[in-house]
Amino acid sequence: MLRWLKTCALLACWPLLTPLAARAQPAATGPGPVCQTRAGRLQGTRAADGLVVFKGVAYAAAPVGAGRFLPPRPLAPWADVRPATAFGPRAPQGGTAGPQGEDNCLTLNVWTPSVRARRAKPVVVWVHGGAFTGGAGSDFDGGNFARRDSIVAVSINYRLGSLGFLQLSQWLGPAYRQSGNAGVLDAVAALRWVHYNIAAFGGDAGRVTVMGESAGAKLVGAVMATPAARGLFQQVVLESGGVQAVRDTTTAAAVALRLLGALGLRPDQAAQLLTLPTADIIRAQEKIAAGPAGLQLFGPVLDGATIPEAPLIYLTRPGHAPLRALVGTNRDEAALFMGFWPTLKEPNAEVLTTLFGANGTQVWQAYERRRAAAPADQPWLRNNTDYLYRLATYRLAGALANAGQPTWLYRFDYQTPGGAGPAHAQELGYAWNALGPVAAKSATARALAAQMHQRWVAFIATGTPGAAWPAYRPAQRQSMVFDSVSRARPLPAPYEDAAFPTQAFRL
Repeated sequence: MLRWLKTCALLACWPLLTPLAARAQPAATGPGPVCQTRAGRLQGTRAADGLVVFKGVAYAAAPVGAGRFLPPRPLAPWADVRPATAFGPRAPQGGTAGPQGEDNCLTLNVWTPSVRARRAKPVVVWVHGGAFTGGAGSDFDGGNFARRDSIVAVSINYRLGSLGFLQLSQWLGPAYRQSGNAGVLDAVAALRWVHYNIAAFGGDAGRVTVMGESAGAKLVGAVMATPAARGLFQQVVLESGGVQAVRDTTTAAAVALRLLGALGLRPDQAAQLLTLPTADIIRAQEKIAAGPAGLQLFGPVLDGATIPEAPLIYLTRPGHAPLRALVGTNRDEAALFMGFWPTLKEPNAEVLTTLFGANGTQVWQAYERRRAAAPADQPWLRNNTDYLYRLATYRLAGALANAGQPTWLYRFDYQTPGGAGPAHAQELGYAWNALGPVAAKSATARALAAQMHQRWVAFIATGTPGAAWPAYRPAQRQSMVFDSVSRARPLPAPYEDAAFPTQAFRL
């Protein structure tokens, strides 16, 4: 899947991934302040404009040796001052030159306007996407929020793919009951670090927004349904993702069997996964996750422990603390994948089985109904967009609103002049106000980026994106549509297919 991410960056399909990692930032002028955390002291760097950055901060012990596939373990304290001046390793993942990253990957990064502010500042925690198999927190520059908007920004790494989402309890016993949610528990551990330590960096632990896109949004959705995370955040921003990646244990076990098969192992040899070289596991993972098959193959697991019940049921249980949510999708999400994988260019039922597993038949039937009713309305694009992203977002927004949780819904419709349309991930450069070189030439695009970013900032800082964006309510469905002219619009009956399960991929 990393090959896919890099190709997307080259095609400007992900306008943020490369620009934010690579664009020039004010150089560090020297050592920054020392901050005291629960485990020990850290020293960051200070940029010429005053921004303070702490990179590669460990939030849990390295998941190596006996820690592979297990929940993250607490850090051992230290007595000296540790430098926090370089990004930590990426989580193990595939790459064009072969496996990359390291097992010692459980780190986060902090960008803060000041560690000694008179008033604690709101906090945003960024969870990167990448189909649960690629990416890193270092791909995004939190300075875009900290420098301009007086927000403490945090980005995290978490275990990916087989090392983060492989359900092994069936073969390795109850100690591995939560192995399919190691990546979820990593995110919870990072949020726990933020809760207990962010005040030392100028942040307010009572105003934490967790924000993710694509697989990052799906991971945030799983964290929302994790009791261990309760009280660690107050708000979420989910861009192109909901709770659709949480899968049953049968599906999770089937994915594990695929990996074992790619490694040439029988189920009764699953214990060898504990000692195999990480690179061997990643190579096998690349085999089973090649092409569209990798888009939804890995994800959190409804294991009865980390995630005790179906997320939409859990989130509507009475007694939940107020949780404010900003959620949405892009108009033509599926266009990115249809343009990249030849097998998705033209309608065919077989590729939907690859994408959705046993649910593929229902998606194909829905496409045929849509084609018959509106053959000129791009039924293949609309159908794939709905079933990959929009249906799940509508359901999550409806469930939260029905439970009385303040919820705001959006759709990104803007076509960048001379660039990509509103496909998957295109909203990122606008929400972060960090446009790529093509979009940055357009005054309209620059104005939209400033507008969207300020909406996101307002939500993070105040709990509402502004009066002109009405909350989404079951009786009055309103959605903010971002385009060359942006405005709130009544939403027609959201697309629904009652027969389609919330779990998008099923084996």
